[in-house]
Amino acid sequence: RDKPFFLFVSFYQPHSPYRFPLEYRDRHDPKTFQVPEPGPEDDDQIPAIFRDLTYEQKQGINAAYYTSVEYMDACVGRVLDALDRAGLTDDTLVIYFGDHGYMLGQHGRFEKHCSYEEVVRVPLILRWPKRIAAGQRTRALVELVDLAPTIHELCGYPVTGSLQGRSLLPLIEGKTTKHRDTV
Repeated sequence: RDKPFFLFVSFYQPHSPYRFPLEYRDRHDPKTFQVPEPGPEDDDQIPAIFRDLTYEQKQGINAAYYTSVEYMDACVGRVLDALDRAGLTDDTLVIYFGDHGYMLGQHGRFEKHCSYEEVVRVPLILRWPKRIAAGQRTRALVELVDLAPTIHELCGYPVTGSLQGRSLLPLIEGKTTKHRDTV
């Protein structure tokens, strides 16, 4: 191919209400989950819908969340296997990210509608065997808005001033360990 091929795949999981096939039910025993207890500083911020949940119900929410994550992992695996079977793995930029984190009992919440770190921190994984060395990790502060200029630069397109964000390529190539001071 002369030009990059783009395929976007989106998954609903893990998102409430948690949906997964019946065969995934009971993979995680709710009793094995420890749910954090909110502190007194959280009292006036806990949404009413979560105030009367029993500890067992909270454990059940955590088990359902992790079951949903396991199902999503299997779905991602099917996509990666299809790339392998098609012989496209080395030539495909795969970007895995979530649009938000999630509270699993922290601060008495089971949701995303707040700005605690658990909600604003998201997974971000880039894989392109021909261009990106495997196994790299960084604790640098980045934002999802940085993906557009990164994709442009990795695919050989000019990064114009109209794009927000800053390319992550210097991080990816190991030229720096710092990207932003704040997010």
